Amino acid sequence: MRGNIRVFRESGMTHRGNVLPLSDFKLFSDMEELVLDKPVADVIIKGAEKYLEEPIPYLSLSLYRDFFLTTIRSRYEGPCFKRRDMLFYLFVAEIVERKGRFTEKLADVIWAFMEQTEWCIPAHYYHSPDSPSSTVPTVINDTMTPALELYSGSICGIFALITHYLKDELDAISPVIVNRMTYQIYQRGIRPFITIRFSWDGSKGLANNWVTNITQNILLATALTVEDMTIRERVAELGMHYLDNFTSYYPEDGSCDEGPAYWSAAPANLFDALEILEDMSGGKINVYNHPLIKKMGEYIVNFNIHDQYFINFADSHAKLEQCGKMLTRYGKKCNSPDLYAYGLFTAANNKIDTYYYGSMGYRNIKNLYTVRPKTGAKTAAKPAVWYEGNAIAIFREKSDTGSGLFLACKGGTNGEGHNHLDVGCIVIYSNGKPVIIDPAFGSYNNQYFGAERYNRWYTKSSYHSIPAVDGYEEGAGRQFGSKNEACDLNSKTVSMELTDAFPKEAG
Repeated sequence: MRGNIRVFRESGMTHRGNVLPLSDFKLFSDMEELVLDKPVADVIIKGAEKYLEEPIPYLSLSLYRDFFLTTIRSRYEGPCFKRRDMLFYLFVAEIVERKGRFTEKLADVIWAFMEQTEWCIPAHYYHSPDSPSSTVPTVINDTMTPALELYSGSICGIFALITHYLKDELDAISPVIVNRMTYQIYQRGIRPFITIRFSWDGSKGLANNWVTNITQNILLATALTVEDMTIRERVAELGMHYLDNFTSYYPEDGSCDEGPAYWSAAPANLFDALEILEDMSGGKINVYNHPLIKKMGEYIVNFNIHDQYFINFADSHAKLEQCGKMLTRYGKKCNSPDLYAYGLFTAANNKIDTYYYGSMGYRNIKNLYTVRPKTGAKTAAKPAVWYEGNAIAIFREKSDTGSGLFLACKGGTNGEGHNHLDVGCIVIYSNGKPVIIDPAFGSYNNQYFGAERYNRWYTKSSYHSIPAVDGYEEGAGRQFGSKNEACDLNSKTVSMELTDAFPKEAG
């Protein structure tokens, strides 16, 4: 059930006259002073020290082609993601220590990225405009457009942050480095963003975490590296349009059909993008007070069962770590006491609130300069919540999340984002511990996002506390779902008809 809500359009927000020139841009404009979170910095420095002694992973042509031959993602993505980890840790260690001992190795990793033919990972290469069916990445030049996807967008964001913080240090080695980085940010990220309509941009219906993830990175890259006002304004305009595509896909109640694991890369990335637009406009572009933004944030509070346990419908494990510092900012800006309190509680009670997300450079660095609160009390949990948009009921016996019975029940359709055949699934906890569970998910490969998705036991309805009917399990697709859903929050009862979730042969 889409709400078709476009938050920027409804709020009357426009890029015209609101985007600041690069000379006036201030990163983290809402923070009066940047206070380093020393425990977080110490952890990052230790990680960077390890990378000083390790070779930069080699990404061979045969390794790139391996995915197309085997559909196994991890063989390429393991060393590929390690490269990104090295880039980030060496960069952050240098900006917090400022002794120069990480700069040379960082420059080597940067150079390795700039010599890398394609930043797009093989599993996403079908997004390449020039050769989507090739098993060999296309050499990039001014007349060809590379793929823009999650990984390539993240490198643009990290590269931009490096040029912002370490230009002088890298120029001391050679001005060629930063000049070439800026050129590649534009060629591999900004130019595709403003010249190509990709399938992930939400213009043709489906709008998921790709929209917010890629958009926030290209907004960041533009904000930090582009002087041309025409380009700055065009990226802001497209970014707001794509983010409106994303919010239009959400029901009015803010429920995320991709599940709580992807919430951190979907609505949370939307919030990252809103903070970057706030920086780009000196606060003039601001939609935090839109009701949908608040409801999308409070979803993660309501889906928290107890401590790190979450209702794990869709592709999500039951135990998740959330970024308390980001949640605190989100709750404060959208005026949600529940989200703000939950953010404080999460940030204060986790061992250390780094939560390095490889594709979220802006959030990572802003967290670095957000001091973790020493104490935080979580508010009492709501006794009953009904998400009509995705037909999810949540009931608690007691407001103390660690006491009493907890029930979550899911309706909806079998054509949702990161879908499992789980219409009618229930999850039960007692005193904060699992009793009846959702089976979560396994390893990703190409088939998992294709025709063989529902051949795996953990996506089948019979492994989701749902009976087979005369030997038939639920069907796949939006035509298979619940109907006549009803929820009474006072009596804590929910009912739904599941006939249409099964094929007609089930009788």
